[in-house]
Amino acid sequence: MAVYKFTLNDEYSHKLEQMAKKDGVSVQDCIRNRLFNLTTIYTPVEAVKRAMNKYEKDVCFTLPELYGAEWNIQRGVAGVFGKQFFNYISHECSDKIKYVGMTNYGRHAQYKMM
Repeated sequence: MAVYKFTLNDEYSHKLEQMAKKDGVSVQDCIRNRLFNLTTIYTPVEAVKRAMNKYEKDVCFTLPELYGAEWNIQRGVAGVFGKQFFNYISHECSDKIKYVGMTNYGRHAQYKMM
């Protein structure tokens, strides 16, 4: 796998971090998505929107349950997405969705609508 490095001044570094935050993804994913014009439904922002539309207060869910038949990402990628979702809800919308623990033998994080 190739690794590319580049330098940004403080202004552009801040802009890039804000773009990634707005997209609800890591800086690396933001660069990749925007550079190659990729779109995906597997972003924390999209997952929160889906959860808000699909579930009522006190309902628990996992990300695979949230996406249903659309959940078709590989195990490693799913883990990265799960971590991004956890971090996003912890920092951006902990008043709407809370982490409640692991399920399925520790394979899936479970969340609860607040």
